[in-house]
Amino acid sequence: METLNVLNLETGQFEGKTITINDGKVTEMMEAPISHLRTYALPGLVDNHCHIQPAYAPLFTAAGVTSVRNTAGNSLHLKPLKDHQYASFDPTIFTADRMIDGVPGLWGKTSSGSFSTQSKHDAIEEVKRQVDVGASFIKVYGRLKRDVMEAVVNEAAKYKLDVSADLLASTDVDARTAAKMGIRFLEHNSGIIQSLIPSWHSLLSEKEDRALLEKGLDEDKLSTLCEELITAGVVVVPTLSLFAQGTKESHWSISTPVKTSALTSLEEHWNYVRPYIQSSKQTRLLEVNKQITTAYHEKGGTILAGTDSPAGVDTYPGQLLHRELQLLVQCGLSPFEAIQSATSIPSKLFGLNSVCKVGGQADLVILKRNPLKDISATRLIEWVVKNGMWHRPEALIAKAEQNQQTYNQASYDKQEQVYYDYMNKQYPHLMK
Repeated sequence: METLNVLNLETGQFEGKTITINDGKVTEMMEAPISHLRTYALPGLVDNHCHIQPAYAPLFTAAGVTSVRNTAGNSLHLKPLKDHQYASFDPTIFTADRMIDGVPGLWGKTSSGSFSTQSKHDAIEEVKRQVDVGASFIKVYGRLKRDVMEAVVNEAAKYKLDVSADLLASTDVDARTAAKMGIRFLEHNSGIIQSLIPSWHSLLSEKEDRALLEKGLDEDKLSTLCEELITAGVVVVPTLSLFAQGTKESHWSISTPVKTSALTSLEEHWNYVRPYIQSSKQTRLLEVNKQITTAYHEKGGTILAGTDSPAGVDTYPGQLLHRELQLLVQCGLSPFEAIQSATSIPSKLFGLNSVCKVGGQADLVILKRNPLKDISATRLIEWVVKNGMWHRPEALIAKAEQNQQTYNQASYDKQEQVYYDYMNKQYPHLMK
């Protein structure tokens, strides 16, 4: 039994509550006087766009991210997380399977993480396969042709699965077209720029990109487009922190205590891709996406907090969500609205446990300061409660370091071979 100041996600006020937790569930909540001497409790946070692996999963939890929306992966690699074998250390996951892309795929040929095709038939078969392995939603990528993408959306609808789209590199589908198809989630605010500047896409040269984006977007046309997308029920996931980490001006470093050997393999990846990241292009994308996010919020659209961790560079799992919340506040969201974008809104959309209520899973983040007064206070974590278990952030970081022994490169390679052997036997036409 603990007495805390708990954030009410409907009123936006902290309330004194005495909480009883049994078997990982909140079994009782009783009113108590609110006190400035107590710590502040939020429901566990949700990173609504990331790419998680068991090796570094506890780093999310250490940052108070107790649930994640994984926007591409494969069922075999994610099985330990989906089975909740380490439920008190790892986030709950709501996940897609392989992203469905065109040819050539932006991330190469068909693999364990992506499926590249020009065939409507094969794309439909891939959706069916993903349904069979328990995908929570379907992810499509920018090089997928319009007719194939539409076939994917229609097939997913048969199973009542939403489709999420990353259209940054698309020259064939913009946000308007995607909304008309029935695509519900636009990752990275993608497709919106193409709706207003049809010749733009993310693979342009520095010179071409500057010529098209230097002046930003037309405010009146953007406002009208936002109204159309909101009417269509489109939800945007800006991932502003992803673009910020690729800039020189807005790059953000994590605090020293969070630097850990569990980041070693990710840092090697970031250092490999760093020379290919053009800061000036990332700066323009950041500013334009802040403009889009501001407009979408002003029109009353639904916005989710996400980071794309650990893609890009220095996209620290878990920690970067706090930077995302800060950037959303810069776009006009109040601190409370930013917190809702990582708690109550994904709870309603995805059924994730990001509210604190009797009968619900006991996932909480205990803070030292009031984040409604300063959103950066979400970083000041004293405790993380996951499935009713209380953890200091340092203990969860230590767990991620231990994971490096179990989930090392050799074990990953072995899993990859198992995956390819299985797919080549069961679905050879989907591994071409």
